[in-house]
Formats: sequence, structure tokens, C-alpha cells
Amino acid sequence: MYMMKTKFAALALAASLGATAQIANPGFADSTTGVQIDKVHLSGYLDTYIGFGPRTAGSMPYMVSSARIGEVNVNLAALDLRYQSDRVRARVMPGWGTYMDANYAPGDPRLVEASAGFRLKTRREVWLDAGILGSPFTNESAISKDHLMYTRSLAAEYVPYYLSGIKLSYLPSARWNCYAYLVNGWQQVRDQVRGPALVLQSEFRPQSNVLVNGNLYLGREATTSGQVGLRAFADVYVVRQIGTRWRTTADAYVGRQQTGNEAHWWAQANLIAERRFNESWRASGRLEYLHDPQNVVVAYDRGYPGFRTAATSLGLSRYLDHGLLRLESRLFYSANDSYPTRGLGKLAGWGVASYTVWF
Repeated sequence: MYMMKTKFAALALAASLGATAQIANPGFADSTTGVQIDKVHLSGYLDTYIGFGPRTAGSMPYMVSSARIGEVNVNLAALDLRYQSDRVRARVMPGWGTYMDANYAPGDPRLVEASAGFRLKTRREVWLDAGILGSPFTNESAISKDHLMYTRSLAAEYVPYYLSGIKLSYLPSARWNCYAYLVNGWQQVRDQVRGPALVLQSEFRPQSNVLVNGNLYLGREATTSGQVGLRAFADVYVVRQIGTRWRTTADAYVGRQQTGNEAHWWAQANLIAERRFNESWRASGRLEYLHDPQNVVVAYDRGYPGFRTAATSLGLSRYLDHGLLRLESRLFYSANDSYPTRGLGKLAGWGVASYTVWF
């Protein structure tokens, strides 16, 4: 049955049966579904949606995923082709849809991921991969079906969706996984600021139903206004399965950017919870806040300094056989006139309906 083929659903079932299956990291596009032919694995994913909200610009401001308003569209259609042997592995994941159009620079390859790797130690899990890599930042990837909410939080929209460079993986035990990346920059297929950036990531599973993930970023980057300086960024999130009915996740990060003699910072926090009623129906909610007072990462040009926005989200999910129907509403409150709505534009409501299919 389909519940055995989704990561979080498998976890819930394992918990109910007293098993010890590890909780998966939702920050990566790493679905366990698909077709296995010898050493080759093929899977597919199609995320369709219609958005409801202010039509001023045709899309929801400040958002990348599922941002179009008043039209039926494809957020992300992707094929995931993977090869794995004892010493070699590769992954190619092309993508199409409004997410790809909004998130990739003109001329960049439309690839969610594309990497090739080899094993450095024959008796240990030590791998080196190169190419366009999945980003470890925040607890939400581009694959919505793996997450408690359909939409991505503001936090996830302002960190890299992908990294281009090399990745060293070391998996010393079932509890600890460690990774080091040397990349072109903050979500850049082509290096735009001279010099590489360093990313460190660690996954810790103190229990089978708990995951703690920490990330660090250090590199020279440009702000939304084009000022270049050293960027330091720290991100941590926790995912927890509580019995067979509840799943929760929380994420917080803080960034600091040096520009000349000044240092600017930004930060966010969010909390998401999901209640499972039965094998088919689930409800979820999210609270979040993003504060970027100097517009380091959030481009903002409506005449007020800084970006300070809180949001609440409510969602309802209906699981089918390799399909997922979702309804979700979001309410944003900004300290400034951030949103193109009537009045001051401090409040903005947004709704979305989606249907996702995978194999």
C-alpha cells in the first residue's frame, strides 16, 4: 500500500508496529518511491496547483514555489534517475515548471540536481560527489509531498535550493552523518563572486523518531543591493515523530553579512505540526517569522526600510494511491506596507489547492 512508500508515512507505520526505522531528513529530495532495475533507480514527480490571492503582479510576492495566482499551473515536474554501485554513484534530476522558471537564472541548466560521485573508502561510507547538489538548509526541499505543509515557509524561500560544487560525505554511524561542501556560492550554478564558499552539515539522530540537523555557511556574497562581503550563516532544525498521530518540525537560522565597515544581519524561526487522523486524512499548521532589517536577502522596494513579516498557515491533506490532494491557506502580516493589497498592504491572504502524483 502507498503508506509504505512515503517516508513519513513509513515512519508512522513503523512506530505503530514497534519498529525502529529512522526518520528521514525532509530537507533533501530523496524519495524512496520509484522503479529499481539492477543498479538504476527511476522515479517521477508532478506537482500541479492553483493559487488564490491578490492579482496585482500575477504571483505572490516574496515567494518562489507555487507562486502563480489565478491560474492552473505546474509548480514542479521532475524525473529522478539514479545509479548506485559499490564504488560509483550518479544522479540526474531535470525539472520543469514555475518553480524552475522563478528560481534559476537565464542560461542555467534546468536541473534540480545533477551529480556524480565515487566512494573514497571501500569499507567505510565516505563519498565525494560533484555537480549541482541538494541544499541542506532548512527542513523543506523542492519536493512538497515530503513535507508537512504544501507551501514552503519564508525561511526556505531565502536560502539556497541547490548548491553547485563538491560534497564530502562521511557516515560513521546510524546516529551521525557529517558533510562538507565547497561550492560556487549562495545558490549559484556559475560563480558570481570570486572565491568558493564553505558549507558544513551534520545530522544527529538521538532516537529513531528524532532528527537534529545543523548547517553552517561561510563565503563572500552579494546582498540584494549588490554589496559584496563575507557572509556567515547558521541554521538548525529538528524533526520529530510523536507516536503515530503527530509529526512536528521547527527551524531557526541567523545570518550576518559584512559590507564595508558595517555588518548586517537577518533571522527567522518557524514551527510546523501535523495531525494524522487516519491513513487518508491529515491536517497541519505553521507559525513563522522572518526579519531582514537591512534587506540582505529579501529584495524589497516599496518605500519602507527592512522586511519584517509573520505568517500563519493551515492545511488539509488527502492521501491517495501515489497521489496527494491538498488545500492550504496563508495569512501574512508585515510591519511595513509589503504586500500589494488594498489599504496599507500590511495584511495579505493567500490560498492554494494542489494535486501531486509520483511514482
